Amino acid sequence: MEHKEQSFEAVIEVGSECEDCTIVHGWLYDGTKWVLHAWGETSDAVYDLTESREPQHREEYYKAHGVTEERLRRYTRIEFFTLLGDTKSFGPYDKELFFATESDVDPLGK
Repeated sequence: MEHKEQSFEAVIEVGSECEDCTIVHGWLYDGTKWVLHAWGETSDAVYDLTESREPQHREEYYKAHGVTEERLRRYTRIEFFTLLGDTKSFGPYDKELFFATESDVDPLGK
């Protein structure tokens, strides 16, 4: 899996169209390395426009991509669009957790 910078731009569409979505920045694990990524989600579904325009089951997406709660940051739509406006950046916003676009070692050092 390669870092898809466009995932950070794609969540703007998700946040604009999905009123009950949360914007997520997180580390995905492909079995060999950690990759920084962004997506939108509801309690049941993930909207990752770099993979599909259709919603994906949240539990299946998390399992397939090695997503863990401690390796992500969630933003409400208001928080996300405020940060976007304030920083003029699509993210990531937590530069300490998201220190690179890819990492061969666990970002949390575990």
